[in-house]
Amino acid sequence: MKIFRLIVAIAAVFVLARPARAFIDVSLQMQLGNPSGATADTNNHDHYLIQRTVEAIDYSDNLGEPVWASWDLTAGDVGSAPRSSTYYTDTNLPPNFTRLSTSDYNGVGNIDFNRGHLCPSEDRTDTTNDNKLVFFMSNIMPQSGPNNQGVWENLESDCRTLAAAGNELLIICGPSGFGTNKIPSGKAYIGSNVWKIAVIVPPGSGTALSRLSATSRVIAVSIPNVTNGLSSSWQTYLTSARKIEQDTGFTFFTAVPANLAAVLRAKIDGTPAPGITNFSPASGSEGGGVVIRGTNFSSASAVWFNGANASFTVDSASQITTAVPAGAGSGPVSVVTPGGLATSAGNFTVTPAAKPGFQSISFVEGQFSLMVTGASSASYTITVATNLSDPHWETLFTTNSPALPFTFVDTNTALPQRFYRVQNP
Repeated sequence: MKIFRLIVAIAAVFVLARPARAFIDVSLQMQLGNPSGATADTNNHDHYLIQRTVEAIDYSDNLGEPVWASWDLTAGDVGSAPRSSTYYTDTNLPPNFTRLSTSDYNGVGNIDFNRGHLCPSEDRTDTTNDNKLVFFMSNIMPQSGPNNQGVWENLESDCRTLAAAGNELLIICGPSGFGTNKIPSGKAYIGSNVWKIAVIVPPGSGTALSRLSATSRVIAVSIPNVTNGLSSSWQTYLTSARKIEQDTGFTFFTAVPANLAAVLRAKIDGTPAPGITNFSPASGSEGGGVVIRGTNFSSASAVWFNGANASFTVDSASQITTAVPAGAGSGPVSVVTPGGLATSAGNFTVTPAAKPGFQSISFVEGQFSLMVTGASSASYTITVATNLSDPHWETLFTTNSPALPFTFVDTNTALPQRFYRVQNP
């Protein structure tokens, strides 16, 4: 009896120690959105959407390669399944597409290029079948050997290290900068760069998308697709998702709330985070000027008043001049920079704009002189009518952000009678 109990205990320990199986599912592979609006339309030869259990792909039949691939990476996706020894023609592509075979890449070695995976083999080693799925030629782009086997591989390895630490990574990558350069067979175009965006999400309940926040780390790189002069360090090629958007015409983070997406696409990994020390005044109406003071404001891309976008000028790394935007409500002030999001500890109070008024009205030698008073506003407009029973107001004067009070003189002496009014936004 004692021996039996000992065997059971050992077996129980063995079961608990086994690594968790990966959970790879089609629903996980495009959580950040569809940046190019790709569709599963067989007549869409530029952006044909492929959704598999292991990845999502926007495939360009016209370029002979994917323009992006997107996938989810966790520690459970990396196992001991062997690397496939074969590349496969993707017969799942529409019959009216050109289906590349591995032989279409014959000769790329002569120009120091590889069959470059978008979703890498080692990210899908949980099962042999999952590994084979990333060896479809629809997951391959022409990639320089030094890029693929050097800096690109180093970034892939570091992403798996982050996943092994318990994080979940949402990754998207692809080629960019197409001209007329092709592989020797002429079947696929060679991009000038290869880019990757990896969003690192900490562990927790719910989907990775539900755990995204303004503090989530974003690694974005764009690396020249060349055969010499490359650094082995991917940090050399850090950029922002916004810059990659400009290079590709894509829009990333379409499944993410707009303001959070703005923070994520602005981030450049390793950039110091911004901070807000104070702002003044502490209250004001729409259009009123506000000065924000803090740290690391260089290259700020957005200023928000309780989430509402405001126009602004970066005066220095420690100061921003802005104005209360239309429609803003009382709440915190925020600044978005490549280092992330800074949010004020206190709230800015939005006050109703004070109504303007007239003082010191005088009539001298047929000219009316009016002094306009009120609170500072984005603009003031003075209009005139000659008949209030059927008024037709004509604009006499408009000014932006005037110093108050100011005096307006109506030089038109031909009107028999005049009714004036002054308006601000």
